[in-house]
Amino acid sequence: MSHRLFSLILSLIFSTSSISLAFAQSIRLPDMGDPSRVYFGADDEQQMGLGIMRQLRARGAVLDDVQLNEYLDSVGQGIAIYADQNGVPFTFFLVRDSSINAFALPHNFIGVNVGLLLATQREDELAGVMAHEIAHVSQKHIVRAVADMKRLTLPLAAAMAASVALAATSSQAGQAAMMGSMAAGAQHQISFTRANEQEADRIGMQLLANAGFDPQGMSSFFTRLERMSSGEARNQIPEMLLTHPRPESRAADVGGRVEIPSRRRVVSRDPKAYALAKARALVLTTEDIRTLLRELETRLGKGDSSDQVSTRYAYALALRQAGRYDEANQQMGRLIDNDPDRLAFRIEAAEIALALGNSQRSWQLFEEARKLYPNDFVLAMHYGRALATQGDPKLAMRLLQPHLRRHPNDSLLYASYAQAAQRAGDSTATYTTMAEYHYLNGELLPAIEQLELGLRNPGLSPNQEAQLRARLKQFRAEAIAQKLPVPKRATP
Repeated sequence: MSHRLFSLILSLIFSTSSISLAFAQSIRLPDMGDPSRVYFGADDEQQMGLGIMRQLRARGAVLDDVQLNEYLDSVGQGIAIYADQNGVPFTFFLVRDSSINAFALPHNFIGVNVGLLLATQREDELAGVMAHEIAHVSQKHIVRAVADMKRLTLPLAAAMAASVALAATSSQAGQAAMMGSMAAGAQHQISFTRANEQEADRIGMQLLANAGFDPQGMSSFFTRLERMSSGEARNQIPEMLLTHPRPESRAADVGGRVEIPSRRRVVSRDPKAYALAKARALVLTTEDIRTLLRELETRLGKGDSSDQVSTRYAYALALRQAGRYDEANQQMGRLIDNDPDRLAFRIEAAEIALALGNSQRSWQLFEEARKLYPNDFVLAMHYGRALATQGDPKLAMRLLQPHLRRHPNDSLLYASYAQAAQRAGDSTATYTTMAEYHYLNGELLPAIEQLELGLRNPGLSPNQEAQLRARLKQFRAEAIAQKLPVPKRATP
């Protein structure tokens, strides 16, 4: 009972500090034992954060697009460098959800819904919300909330147990007592997180100022959300307004407390990156590509878009999604003519050429881009995936291998490397990286199966065998802790 109750309380923590209640309640948290006797240390935080991330991936909630991930990371890391990272680097990821929301998780994970990205109108607004969530982490609000609820768990559980006993003689009285017990715990947590929100506002705005973003980006965004939810739209209040203080309260609380540098540093950022990221996110998450194409054609035809470049980029991506490769190629040609060194355009042109069956042209475009950006992760991923499926798999492995250490939590990277290794005939690398892919996606049993297959490979070196066995031991222990049906196999 205590673990189920603790999971419910944790769902309240995440819902009131940003993530939605329904989504948080659906996450099966790792078994932390009796919360009244277990200290929530760094290892526990890491286990919980990674566990939640694996389950988010297993549910298909994470939008794994290397270009969008890198853009979000560039914004987040530019702010996080001024925050206390508690010895753990921040990881930023996009959530495949149209609601306007963002949230912080244990172990320095920051999630941003696609709906939030699309709702912002300038990069300072996006940075403002991300700074707020970074502040939640740097001030250890999640860890403190968990520790605080551990203290309350046993008294609250005792009160609820008494209510259950009372219900045996009077169901109405018992239900009333139970609701009172739950309300008392919830009220304590709401008060706790309101203080967190105010502190996150103050720290977040200071981080924005230090990073060179407009510190008013956060408050202006929330003020606009408030206007959006007024009148007839009141029934569709953005989720962030349900989990955060009202904009006027934020302004009153923060006003005059943020020290703006006398000479505010100007952020040296690509001015087009934000608009192109929004365009890409729009196309990748649309459910009706035909309607989107018509809308983009209308905007381009009227010339009423404030940013014709991002609109044309979205149009080219949508054309490719619809299988209209020749038209997509024409649009990318126009974009490259005006901005020949932009990597996103070069990558798209190379992939369209491959889709058109012109592999020679595709490899040429990729190699030209590689000369300009020799160590770029985004290029390595796109070029490596293309080579893994239709080109030289050994070259794909050489391109991707250095990034395995730099991006240990990127499931797409492991999938691409495994595909290249399989085509190259490297069975050990195939099993090893496929195991990591399944593990990152919350699929423990398939991960265990891949490692066991790898251990049957007669060509294993002693070092490879030791690494596989160590990883298999870890995966099995986690599966047993989660009470999964782990097969008892005698691996040679």
